[in-house]
Amino acid sequence: MNIKAYVWDDEYQGESHVVWAATPGKAKALLAAEHDREFTEMRVSRVPWADKYGDSKRIPAKELLSHGWWLYCSNCGTQVYDDEATVLTEETVLCAECAKDWSEEK
Repeated sequence: MNIKAYVWDDEYQGESHVVWAATPGKAKALLAAEHDREFTEMRVSRVPWADKYGDSKRIPAKELLSHGWWLYCSNCGTQVYDDEATVLTEETVLCAECAKDWSEEK
């Protein structure tokens, strides 16, 4: 079975969610169930660059940032974009201010 990555942008919460499924319909069904939404409300788009993460179901922070996504700073919760992020691990990202404080502590 050929699993592909799909994204749904939750405009009410201001978040995006990626799922891996064989078809757009299956992706919509997964997302609708997970987020308590009606199937007919869901609109998904393909994100081919995320296909390769289907086995682990985890996209590294650096990869998300490089594709225009923002993440929360792991320390203070500020939204962080690619040009201002310090990536510590696959899941840990710091904003410029927290990264400065972190480097001063080292």
